Amino acid sequence: MQANAALPARIPVYLLTGYLGSGKTTLLAAWLQDKELAESALIINEIGEVGLDQHVLRGMSESAALVANACICCTGLPGLEQALADLFWARLQRKMAPFANVIIETTGLADPTPIAALFNTDALLRERFRLAGIVTTLSATSGLQVLVRHSEAMSQVRTANLVIVTKTDVVATADVTALQLAVRNVNTQAGLVTSARASLPAQTMLSLLAEYPRTETSEVKTVPHDASDTDDHVHDHRHDSAHDGTHHGARSVFFPLPDPLKRQAFWTQLGRWIRKHQASLLRIKGLVLINDGSLVTVQWSLGDSHADMALFSTAADPAHRLRTGLTVIAHQDFNAPLWD
Repeated sequence: MQANAALPARIPVYLLTGYLGSGKTTLLAAWLQDKELAESALIINEIGEVGLDQHVLRGMSESAALVANACICCTGLPGLEQALADLFWARLQRKMAPFANVIIETTGLADPTPIAALFNTDALLRERFRLAGIVTTLSATSGLQVLVRHSEAMSQVRTANLVIVTKTDVVATADVTALQLAVRNVNTQAGLVTSARASLPAQTMLSLLAEYPRTETSEVKTVPHDASDTDDHVHDHRHDSAHDGTHHGARSVFFPLPDPLKRQAFWTQLGRWIRKHQASLLRIKGLVLINDGSLVTVQWSLGDSHADMALFSTAADPAHRLRTGLTVIAHQDFNAPLWD
């Protein structure tokens, strides 16, 4: 073998990040149905004892891994390394369907910085994978709020090659413009686009990443940002345990709802409960069984006026047992029962 023989092409990895409820999973589900990303392997990171995203996405990829109940930017970083290594060896040994790239969907509380660094520090990842781009979603309904209050959101925007402002169909044009200006105050180098109801095609996303490429030798340049991103808002890695539900100053609680519920009564009760605890809540998502036999997804995030309910097809994840209930992510001092 010649000493200068070309090494196999490294597998591109796309990191999809964005604060809680910013529309990552909705966009990803749409992208996986486009031919450009149809042969992607997935690594899904979820906070909480019981997640929802893996059920929505597993049926869309034959190669999927889950890093659960641990944030992959800190306590779950070894899990991410292992998931990538397992995908590589399974692909090499033909134990799974071939895939052209890997998409990592982080939890909304993850800081992308240590994840990006992993591709330069881990020998296997450095040799066999390349970080092809960081895509950050930011909700038009809550983006200004989370940029000011949550350092994770600030870091997600700062490290992005592409920022997608989502949910633009439910706010005024002036609000979208204000958020775009705020993004530019944090990151002057990234691509910046909008999307409503997951309308941004995968091809457009990939083309923009090519236009705003990530290099291994340069960092995203930023302009000075608001002082709220320093001192008390510095990124916090105080995870007491990977299993205690505490992550980045927030905690997750799973409320099981095993029995069928009356749709309207549940809707009314949930709305009343959200209004009562809204100051403490960051995200609600889960699956609920309705007494007519249907299974519905339930989602609420910052900026939403009410929770959203949509029919869920069990065909999306036929191989996994579904647990019904709500995962609530809230401030660390949250300690309320469901339906108090």
